[in-house]
Amino acid sequence: MKKNLFILEEHLDDKYPVDLRHYTHIRAYHACRPLNISDYLQEGIKPIDYKMALYDTKTRIVSEYVSEADAVCMLCSLWKDFHDMHKKVCVQMNKNDLLTYSGHYLIYGSEFINALAMNLGCRDELKKIGIPTIFSCDIPTENIDCSTILDIEQCFYNGHTDDIGFSVPKIYPEDIAGYEHPVKGIPDPYYGGIEYIPTY
Repeated sequence: MKKNLFILEEHLDDKYPVDLRHYTHIRAYHACRPLNISDYLQEGIKPIDYKMALYDTKTRIVSEYVSEADAVCMLCSLWKDFHDMHKKVCVQMNKNDLLTYSGHYLIYGSEFINALAMNLGCRDELKKIGIPTIFSCDIPTENIDCSTILDIEQCFYNGHTDDIGFSVPKIYPEDIAGYEHPVKGIPDPYYGGIEYIPTY
């Protein structure tokens, strides 16, 4: 089947309702702060599980200020309340939203590790590890819930295209179209929008 890709930016001026049944894929973006880009390209973008959370805790949180015992204890405490409904890959169809309103994913990384670091009083340390990255993903429409497809179409119908986010169980390696590292300042929502300047 020929790939027919829907890209939001190409349809902002459409005068007719969007019908995603005509498309095989939807372009969406995932913001994160990976340690190794190659892991994502080889394994895809996966939802967090306990093994991944434990690894990130030891590599991103444990330091001279936070012991491994304290970090793992806090991990276990938070993980109990981290339900399956949150263990999905979140994406955004409007890349500009990730750069202007959701910069915390690029600055600090995953939501869970961010919360863990905040509870341990070391969130700023997350800025020192990993690299701010936006992955461009061409997600097959067959991998997106029908209700989500309808929600996206409704957003276009209502003219609400600034923030169209949704989640999928996983993004496969073959669905990653590319990636980029933002070079301009990223507004930090935790510091009143003061810009974080990436350094590479």
